[in-house]
Amino acid sequence: MVKVKDVAKAAGTSPATVSRVLNGVSTVNPEIAERVRKAIQELNYRPNEAGRNLRRKTDSQLGPDFELRSQHNWEAKQQIAAKAAELIKPSDVVVLDSGSTVAGMVPYLSEGTLLYTNSLAILQPAARRNLHVHLAPGLYVPEMAAVFGEETEAYFRNRQATKYFLSSARVDVKNGLWNVNQVTSSVKRAAIECAKEVILLADHDKFCDASLRTYASLQQVDLLITDYVPEEFRDRLFENGIHVVEVGAPSR
Repeated sequence: MVKVKDVAKAAGTSPATVSRVLNGVSTVNPEIAERVRKAIQELNYRPNEAGRNLRRKTDSQLGPDFELRSQHNWEAKQQIAAKAAELIKPSDVVVLDSGSTVAGMVPYLSEGTLLYTNSLAILQPAARRNLHVHLAPGLYVPEMAAVFGEETEAYFRNRQATKYFLSSARVDVKNGLWNVNQVTSSVKRAAIECAKEVILLADHDKFCDASLRTYASLQQVDLLITDYVPEEFRDRLFENGIHVVEVGAPSR
């Protein structure tokens, strides 16, 4: 069985660096990271997922932690976030959910924008940019970098927002929006109820056709912003009559 130290030897680096590349840490030198990825491919290395999940705080109840989600498809998420931020007007009252793509909107928002969120990953960057940001109450979940629970749900139900921007773990083109954990799904449902316009941000990896048990239908979404919709899901998605904006193009 190929081990991390074997990959490190082949790539001419340390096991710690290999682990950082496997975990998606962005501070690794790009040339070294490329050598590591090449060695992984050549040696057909397969990580022990159970062990990685424990180290990365990834489990079947919460999914990957916020930092890892932020790094996945980073460039596409930035394009989506920038496009979404263009939709916000000075008069808007905005709710931003705890998704990593939604958090990417903050650098593009104008000073003075009024925000409500349950995400601590949004709170501090937004405050530093002189945005008027309000944090919902609730139980803090470190892996999600956000608060959840009945208090959080009630808080959003009592808000009146013009726009709600959300992400979702999966976009089932038949059944709607799916998330790993019921607690996070309940908060999203509450925020959907409080907003005049619901805007979904999802990169191409989020689409599926798996008949999932969803927390919201596609009919509840006013606009979907994505880098692109994979060809195999396009017909089924557009049958729902959803308005879609694609900001990128698939790799060929």
